[in-house]
Amino acid sequence: MLEKEIKILEINKDEIVKKLLDLWAEKSFEGFIHDVYYDFPNNPDHKMEANNRMFRLRQKGEEHIYTIKRKRKSYQKSEWAHAKDEHETPVTDITSFAKVLEKYGMEKTREKKKHRVSYKLEDMEFDFDLYEWIPEFLEIEGPDGDTIRNWVKKLDLGEYKQMLWGSRKLFKYYDIPYTYFD
Repeated sequence: MLEKEIKILEINKDEIVKKLLDLWAEKSFEGFIHDVYYDFPNNPDHKMEANNRMFRLRQKGEEHIYTIKRKRKSYQKSEWAHAKDEHETPVTDITSFAKVLEKYGMEKTREKKKHRVSYKLEDMEFDFDLYEWIPEFLEIEGPDGDTIRNWVKKLDLGEYKQMLWGSRKLFKYYDIPYTYFD
């Protein structure tokens, strides 16, 4: 699947949630998300980060998911959305799965935790994310850049700063260290 999204920074969550609920959006998730990233740090030929790829184990509430992503920079420039190829699969035993990754040479490289509240409306997802030390922001994910842009207008979000970034640049923007394991 090709994931397309933007981030709207320093939002007024209550105001936006009211607009979404008035449009019949449904809350689809509320809880904490804990992400642990893995890579092949000692093998430059296979290092995922150096090849614009990412491997993540995520705990989302009681659900566990592994995700592989690959950046699509050309799409971002032409379609006004941060874009990545994304493959997600549920995992039943995250501890055993992590041991398998480590057995095959992957190591934990970084992690992050956030609180998320998600709403779904039509073919769109609206995620309100809150990290420690970063003001709450809205991530809008949709089928294409035009649809995302139309929702930004429909929700009257033009006054807010809009970013086509991943979390690494978001943390850098707020001068917050991106947690790495030693």
